[in-house]
Amino acid sequence: MLNIRRAGPKDIPAILDLVKLLDLAYPAQSFKNFRVAEANGEIVGLADLEEFADFFFLSSVGVAAKSQKQGIAAALLNKILGGLKKDVYLYTTIPDFFRRFGFKIVPTWPPYLPPKETFSCRECTPETCVCMVKKP
Repeated sequence: MLNIRRAGPKDIPAILDLVKLLDLAYPAQSFKNFRVAEANGEIVGLADLEEFADFFFLSSVGVAAKSQKQGIAAALLNKILGGLKKDVYLYTTIPDFFRRFGFKIVPTWPPYLPPKETFSCRECTPETCVCMVKKP
């Protein structure tokens, strides 16, 4: 059974392991806003959803390789995005995946979003990175 919940302090070691394994770690990462998908007592998926005054910012969405293709990411995103009353932004190199959840590419990035450099975009593939938004 899959349990999706807000992460607590005891989850930080497992979150650290998973973000490193999935190459989602970045130096300024905080662990206070993570949601996790837990199966059989093991964290198999995660997402970081930070709330700002006028919007949310989603980052570090991933599922452990052995648990992929089982609908865990969809369940996690549907649960944490359901009922939000503000725009949700993200930076991604896989826009087709996020389109399935109602995200649309933002042609002009709003200046109030966290800078891409915060997420170590220079180390990934900045030429394929897009900004997306999901409206409430």
